[in-house]
Amino acid sequence: MTEQRKPRPKRGNVPYAPVTLPPRFVSDATGRAVEVVLSYSDYQELLRLLARHADWETLPPHLQDAIDNVLADDALAEDGTPIPLGQSLAETGEPAS
Repeated sequence: MTEQRKPRPKRGNVPYAPVTLPPRFVSDATGRAVEVVLSYSDYQELLRLLARHADWETLPPHLQDAIDNVLADDALAEDGTPIPLGQSLAETGEPAS
């Protein structure tokens, strides 16, 4: 029997916002696209999209860190009283370690 992993909590039902500026592609000498340049706001939106839909455990550490930073910035921008971590974990059913 395979063990089912609990999904990572999602941050609301925010629909995907289309990019504000068209991305620019950087090609190598053979014409293959090797990089994509996004505006900072589009990059943040991409990270939020990954946070909602990607399997957290399969993301590379640099993307996990980038998503953590964007979500932390979002949390700091929210109004309201902070909720203690233990209470938040109890509400989502996550075990406190």
